[in-house]
Formats: sequence, structure tokens, C-alpha cells
Amino acid sequence: MSLNHIKWMNLAILQGFRSKGATGKNPPVGCVIVKNDILLSYGRTGITGRPHAEEEAINNVVDKKNLTESSMYVTLEPCAHKNNNGLSCAEQIYRSGIKEVFVSCIDPDNRTNKKGINFLRKKNIKVHENFMNNEALKLYNGFFSRILFNKPFVSLKIACSLDGKIALKNNKSKWITNELSRSYAHFLRSQNDAIMTSSSTILNDNPRMNCRLNGLEKRSPTKIILDRYLKVPSNYNIYNQSNKKDIFLYSFMEMKHHLTDNKFVKKIIVDKKLNDEDFFNFIFNDLAKKGVNNLLIEAGSIINTLLLSLNLVDELVIFRSGNIIGNDGLPFINSLNFKEINDLTNYKISSIKTFDDNILEIRNLTNKDTSCSQAL
Repeated sequence: MSLNHIKWMNLAILQGFRSKGATGKNPPVGCVIVKNDILLSYGRTGITGRPHAEEEAINNVVDKKNLTESSMYVTLEPCAHKNNNGLSCAEQIYRSGIKEVFVSCIDPDNRTNKKGINFLRKKNIKVHENFMNNEALKLYNGFFSRILFNKPFVSLKIACSLDGKIALKNNKSKWITNELSRSYAHFLRSQNDAIMTSSSTILNDNPRMNCRLNGLEKRSPTKIILDRYLKVPSNYNIYNQSNKKDIFLYSFMEMKHHLTDNKFVKKIIVDKKLNDEDFFNFIFNDLAKKGVNNLLIEAGSIINTLLLSLNLVDELVIFRSGNIIGNDGLPFINSLNFKEINDLTNYKISSIKTFDDNILEIRNLTNKDTSCSQAL
């Protein structure tokens, strides 16, 4: 495959990432239309999922005659079900006159799975499937996880010292990492559908759990609160927000009076008889039903330890400063009680970034496969 094809698909992937975190339950898709190696237009999934990227790219072509014999590069298989305009993306591609389509990932949604590609081929449109799918997969880890495994893609964010401590012995933690790291952490929040934390973290840090980067404030994720015994007062920052998004509160107890005045708080009662694994699986399954594809967790060592011990973390996002706190500091994880080296959980490096003297490591669970081939 020529370098030009790679160039155009990279542009489509970039468009997809521009929509990540803002498309609701729909996957973020990027699309590029090219003719004679000249860019005609590009598109990406709209806010909350409409319009689809292919529809936007087709509509963005000024002279529709140029679509004849053109090529499309799209990060996810064109849908085979009807959109708001009564046509599927596959049908719109056929009607436009496009004659060649490069597709990165197959859509696992049963409404489309291989149906979009098969429709195009029946219409004599040349389709290249799984083109640069490894590069596009990061767009769809969450969508694939929700559709195939009924749970969001879970990213655990940790900000720690060089020796893995998240706070001093007295619980002081502001600020272990530098301003650049913290800004990038806010960007990561904008890329996730929801953010989860615990009552302990809220009571200790009183966080806002939103995105405070200029221009991305509206991309703040939906807040998920684990407060089994309703310890968090209603005047804490977590309950005060301007984006008018629902806040999902998971608890063993019925709603206290002081929370019933907040119309955005949606209470979900969890059976207190559930063990830790069933407790989290109940929450993750419920979030999947609510359309959450990507879930970012920012909590303390207790939640970190539980999730890692249960192999429920798909991705580790570790911001590490150059500071050393020492053995009396609070670790980001407690004992996992492994007995054999072969039993250890492994997270392979996905990417490394530096922010002055800080390092960001993103690591993915080695034995977790949400690859595009799962959708076939």
C-alpha cells in the first residue's frame, strides 16, 4: 500500500480523535475523501453522535460531481442502518459515486457488522478492510469493549512521585506532578465519556473532576461517584457543576434528603451483599447500558488495589514526577498478595510522554484483546 494511502488514513484517524469523548455512546469516526490524490473534504462524528463522519465528509464536498470515482478513507466500517436522513452511510457512499473505500476497523454493532462492507461490494465499490487498523484501534477500545464485553474500557489514572507515592504521610498531595502533567490530565478527561471516583477521595481532596482547559470545558466527562454509605455532603465540589450533565451515584443506601434537591444526581442502589468483583461488574455493566464507552478512574490506593487485583483495569495512565517521598508516603497501590511470579499482571507500554521532569506512561493490560479482529 502506498505512502499516500497511509497519509490519508492518518488524516482520517486524526479527525476521529478530534471527536473522541464528545460523541456520546456513538464511536468517534474520522473520514477523508480524496480524488487523484487531492483532498476533497474531511468529516468527523458530530457532537452526541450525529451527523456521522461519512455523511459530513460527503456534504462538505462543494462540487458533488467531484465525488465520482473518488476514494474514501474511514476509520470505522460505514453503518448499514438508517440515519436521521433515512439513509445509511453505506447507501450515501454508493449514491455519491465514490468508487473505492479504505476501512480501518470492522464495526462490531450487529446492525452493521460486515453489512456495510458487503453492501458496498455488491454495488461494485472496491473496499480495503482492516487498513491501518492497529493505528485506529485506540479510537475504539471503549466502543468495542462496550459492544463485545458489556463494560467500558477502564483507564486508571495515577499521579505519583518517582517512587510511586501519591501523597505524604499526612495526606498532602498538591502538587506531586507539575503543571504540564496536570494540564494533560485534563485533556485526558475530555477524551473520556465518564470519570469515576470514591467518597474517600472526595472527602480528602474535594476535587471537581471536570476539564478546565480553555475551549474544552464542555467536554468535561460525566461524573460517577462511589459512595456506599452516602458520606459526601452536598456542598462538595463534585456536586457543583455548570455543564448540566447527570451525576451517577452508586450507593448501598437510599437517597439522603440533602441530595434530593440536586436534579442532576441519579441514584443507583447497589446490593450490599455483592462481593467486590460483583460490585464493580454491576457498575461497569450499568455504565455500558448507559452508553459509556471510555471510563477514567481517579481514586486512591484502596480502589486502585481492588480494581488491579480483580484485573478490571484495561489501561494504566501513570504520571510520575521526579520527586522522591520515601517509604512513609502513601503508595498508589497496596498489597496484591501474589505467591508466584507467573501470576503477576503485566501491562505493556503503549506510549511514553515527557513533561519537563515528569513522565507519562500509558500501559495496556497484556492479556486483554479488544482488537478489530474481535468484531469479525
